[in-house]
Amino acid sequence: MASRIISFDILRGWAIIGNLMIHTFMLVSQVEGIAENTPELLDTSGYIMMGLVVVFGHWRGMFLLISACIHMIMMNMKLRRGIKREVILVQELMKGLLLWLWAMFFYVFLAQWRLSKQWVETGSATVDWRHIYFSDQFANIAWAIMISAVLFYFLTSNEKTKKPLVMAIVFAIVGCLFIFPANATYQAANNFWGIDFHSNTLDNIGDKGWWDYIVRMLANQAVSTESPLMPHFGYSAAGSILGIFLSQEKKPKKDKFLIWGYSLAGASIVFGVIWLFAVEGIPSDPFMLVDFHAHPTWFVFVTIGMLMCLVIGLLHGHEYNEKVNWERRLKWSRFSRRVGFLSLSVYSFASLQAVLRVTLHYIFPNQGFRISHGLTTGMTFFLMFIEVCIWFGIMWLWEKWNFNLSLEWLFALILKRPSQLKMKDKPKLFGDFLNVKGRVINVTPEHWVESTSKITANKIEE
Repeated sequence: MASRIISFDILRGWAIIGNLMIHTFMLVSQVEGIAENTPELLDTSGYIMMGLVVVFGHWRGMFLLISACIHMIMMNMKLRRGIKREVILVQELMKGLLLWLWAMFFYVFLAQWRLSKQWVETGSATVDWRHIYFSDQFANIAWAIMISAVLFYFLTSNEKTKKPLVMAIVFAIVGCLFIFPANATYQAANNFWGIDFHSNTLDNIGDKGWWDYIVRMLANQAVSTESPLMPHFGYSAAGSILGIFLSQEKKPKKDKFLIWGYSLAGASIVFGVIWLFAVEGIPSDPFMLVDFHAHPTWFVFVTIGMLMCLVIGLLHGHEYNEKVNWERRLKWSRFSRRVGFLSLSVYSFASLQAVLRVTLHYIFPNQGFRISHGLTTGMTFFLMFIEVCIWFGIMWLWEKWNFNLSLEWLFALILKRPSQLKMKDKPKLFGDFLNVKGRVINVTPEHWVESTSKITANKIEE
């Protein structure tokens, strides 16, 4: 059995589920259509939905934060197991590069807002290769893996820089370097290319010369429309800082961890609010407070604070709770563990909702399932509910076959199989190659206080 931080399993699973629901909402909801085309017609409930469901409920920051936290824990564990820093660096750079390459393929062929959307609405689809330049959560995580691996390599070179506080300060500084200069960098890119990177990121590629195709690969990641690294790496930096302290062999004491955690989270929220009023100012059109993809500075800090409160609250209720009923928690968290474990596959094949929309169109022909922003609020949430139920069913069935042929299986085959071939007892390729039994089914929860529960915890096993 593998030891798991159950709070992270729950958060990662529900972050992916939330992401599925929000993307569906943004594709089919009439409220979303009003917000994009005639925001002045939004009523109070529309503002609430756009503010809470789309913006704060987008789960983007949550998934970036949790992914970075887990990545930092894994790197520290590898280092403690005796794996050389150089090997860890190469492994993580390869992982990040592979994920980025898959992200490019995803943006062109699999993204919910690309070919599947065209097929649902028109019955046909046209490939646009320019979308390999797109930037979203996939690309964010890939770049965060590579950036964090490089920082980790240098920080672990000696005992002084490897201290948790030193590493946390460095990641905080680097995170701020992605947040505060974001607007100035965005304006500089706009001036150089003569376009608005927040609305026309794929226009004029190559107009500057042959080298422009290469440079735009990096420029779009930094300042483009959907989820640019500037400022979205700030979420990954916050997650890495949390992972630095949680990956220590001796976990932080409960009272100290909770006091510092809640205090810093609250300070981040307060700072974000002050920045909104004192620096950015309340926009004349209130809708501009919820109509953005590249998060403004105030929103990044407010969201980091909110997310940290949520994460610390779950850790408080699970890993730092001496009276938690682990049998019950493990039972009801099984579904989210499945989805979190297979998060790459679930996110990659979220276009399954396109087939669902076409099917429901023939069952309810006059409801607007095949029309962009064609569903009422009630039918929108009905579609989202059916979609989540279908994915839970798929996960339940797929688990019985150990998630073979999933993207996680494929990535493990590429990244881990070469080293496993040297082992005397090689895991079977179509057996429990991913250790699903130990990492999803029969897990041991991490527990950082003396517990009255019958289940105990050991070390996390990757």
